Amino acid sequence: MQTVKKIVQYIGGLVLIAVGINISKLARLGISPVSSIPRAGELIWGITLGTATIAAHFLCVVVQILLLRKKFRPVDLLQVVVSMVFGYIVDFTGTDPNAFGHLMLGFPVPQTYILRAVYVVISVILIGLGVYVYMKPGWIPMAADGLSRTVTEVTGKPFGNCKTLVDTCLVIVALILQIVFLGGLSSFTGDKVVVREGTVFAAIFAGQVVRLCAGISGKRKKEQ
Repeated sequence: MQTVKKIVQYIGGLVLIAVGINISKLARLGISPVSSIPRAGELIWGITLGTATIAAHFLCVVVQILLLRKKFRPVDLLQVVVSMVFGYIVDFTGTDPNAFGHLMLGFPVPQTYILRAVYVVISVILIGLGVYVYMKPGWIPMAADGLSRTVTEVTGKPFGNCKTLVDTCLVIVALILQIVFLGGLSSFTGDKVVVREGTVFAAIFAGQVVRLCAGISGKRKKEQ
């Protein structure tokens, strides 16, 4: 029974994260840091966000192998499998009519800045909650989180600092792709948005949502 519960938590968390990502995509104020490079790939090469996510996560695993070399654990190759599952979930819950699912196709697209900002807040809450839920079983992390863990092992720095470093690097790469391939500075005001204020908001507050969820859960356990 515990195993079934963990499976539900793990998959359910991934679904929450995917829905949050797709809502931030609809907001057009910048996507979450971890999805910034996949979003750029989607816009540049015309592939689905889920496919771009799988490719970007695969590269994260390659970087882990290069950093750890002989210390890389074969079991961590399962991150590739997790990335494939997550990529399919992103497409299934997305808005791309060319994807196999596009569950949110026809979902209202916000037109005013206030509504777009509300979408960003909702997306950050869902992503933070999803990260907390999917990490509870302690199973294989997604590749971007695995890369943060690898940087922690290599540098000896706290995970939180390494997570910030990895997210920052991902955003910088995505920002370069946006400027070079998606219309330069004009891409910040059009529909081909990858990095904007919503990205910064997600980088700052998604982790706080995870921390809040952990605090609430810990308080409930103490009360029991």
